[in-house]
Amino acid sequence: MALRQPQRALLAWFGTERGHRADAKILDLTGHSPYSYLYGKDLGASRTSYRPPMNLTTIGRRSGRRHTVALSYFPVDDGWAVVGSAHGSTAEPHWVRNARANPAAWVRLNRRTTPVTATVLEGDARAPLWAMITARAPLYDQFQAGIAREIPVVLLRPRR
Repeated sequence: MALRQPQRALLAWFGTERGHRADAKILDLTGHSPYSYLYGKDLGASRTSYRPPMNLTTIGRRSGRRHTVALSYFPVDDGWAVVGSAHGSTAEPHWVRNARANPAAWVRLNRRTTPVTATVLEGDARAPLWAMITARAPLYDQFQAGIAREIPVVLLRPRR
């Protein structure tokens, strides 16, 4: 189901840098993301299949400041898995580079903040999670097919 024009314009605005920041604030306050809802609706997802994303806060590798992004996630045994696809971009997302430089991060999910350690999985360590993720969200396989870089999977485990 494609979006109507007013919704499409709103989706485009939420796709901008300023829109991402606004979406992260709305997600932080309400636990819901208008951007991910509209994006899913544009892809044909039903209202019942919508799951609010998480806010992931990383520490900037150069600035040292905290940066927050809204991401879809996949629950795993002892934490969450997130995908650094950047919607199929050839460049790796900034939050993945930040996680490589400093694995200390925070997850805000269901209006609760949890300190986590981020581990960027690649190669054989990535394979089982990638299979589970692409079985549930085949869009990531399409993103991977369109780019040369290996899309990283980041495992977020609560810090003790």
